[in-house]
Amino acid sequence: MAFAIDDPGDDPRRLSQAVLQITQMLGLYQAELARILGLQCADIGRLANGRWCLEPGSRAWDQARLLVRLQQRLYTLRQGDGAAMVHWLHVDLPEWAMSPHRLLVDEGGLPALLDYLEACSPDPV
Repeated sequence: MAFAIDDPGDDPRRLSQAVLQITQMLGLYQAELARILGLQCADIGRLANGRWCLEPGSRAWDQARLLVRLQQRLYTLRQGDGAAMVHWLHVDLPEWAMSPHRLLVDEGGLPALLDYLEACSPDPV
């Protein structure tokens, strides 16, 4: 089920919860979230258990903010269709000759993907 993620502002707990929700919504593994944020898997475990929050000003914080923006834009472009959002992640984009999922998780391409989505019209990509 997909839903719009509200801007968590500068609240570490809200941002931490938002990235966990996005992970589940987009069918990502916690280990993939760790790679996206530049953290260790144990950090994501602590995040998921509520024992730790992302720290403002850290690289993980900045990546998390970008991930929230990416989800918001993808949600808008796919008109809230969760299945379409997940599908988009796994279809190769000709611009990169790989899927957005691979670009996001394996290539550190979160900023490039966000730029791509923000350049798209409201029509489905």
